[in-house]
Amino acid sequence: MEHQIPITSMDQEQPEAKPAPPQDIPEQIREISEKVARTLREFKESETYDRIIEGKETVRDYIRNNPLASFGYALGAGVFIGFILKKSR
Repeated sequence: MEHQIPITSMDQEQPEAKPAPPQDIPEQIREISEKVARTLREFKESETYDRIIEGKETVRDYIRNNPLASFGYALGAGVFIGFILKKSR
């Protein structure tokens, strides 16, 4: 018993490829990326960034020195936010 295998000719018209995206999109993305990187670099050099880092260290030290009080504050804040969200529904 013979099997017939269909053969397609390369002369047949191939479906058209999708058009390439506009070339200006990568340029726009590059510009946005540079602007974000520059803004982040300026922020890290600012006094505000230094104060945020100092505040983070202060909070970390407080939590390590007072774990039960910190847990109580977090629990209370969670309950308070839960009541606010439940009432708004």
